[in-house]
Amino acid sequence: MKNAIFLMTVFLLSFSAVNAQNWEKYKAEDLAFVAYYPNTPERTVQKVSTAVGELDMHMIMYSPTSGDDNAVYSVIRSDYPEEQFKDADEDYNATVLDGAVNGAVSNVQGKLVYDNVVKFNGYPGRSFKVSMQGGFIYINAYLVENSMFITQVICLTDKDKNDSIERFLNSFELIKTK
Repeated sequence: MKNAIFLMTVFLLSFSAVNAQNWEKYKAEDLAFVAYYPNTPERTVQKVSTAVGELDMHMIMYSPTSGDDNAVYSVIRSDYPEEQFKDADEDYNATVLDGAVNGAVSNVQGKLVYDNVVKFNGYPGRSFKVSMQGGFIYINAYLVENSMFITQVICLTDKDKNDSIERFLNSFELIKTK
């Protein structure tokens, strides 16, 4: 009897571990990316006023209601006018990415924990962490020609550095749609 209970417990734990690893692939060909989410995300579009005019901000977000280490998993894409990047150099791209970092920090009245300059598939980017009241935001921002891609995970303070943060951020991939 003890062996049967032990085997059943091992089976259930194994099933739970495998089941927990089955994140959903979200492929948005029109937005040119793939990412894996813990569950089905919702897709919305908002008009955002910027210094270069009104932009569409496409958000693909999953907000768990319970049982998850994180409060939000999201990918955001905004397309800037092509002419804004016609003669863009590394300094200009860095300035645009600085704006993304500074905007994220000020939007939540947070503090920048770290900010790393990165390359993603040859494109300029930033990987940074913001502390805010009650938690942290992990963000990767990539400037792909005239499009800004932002992947982010928001976690509560006591769930900082959990494995799902990197799992989500590392699942993001650009796809070719042409």
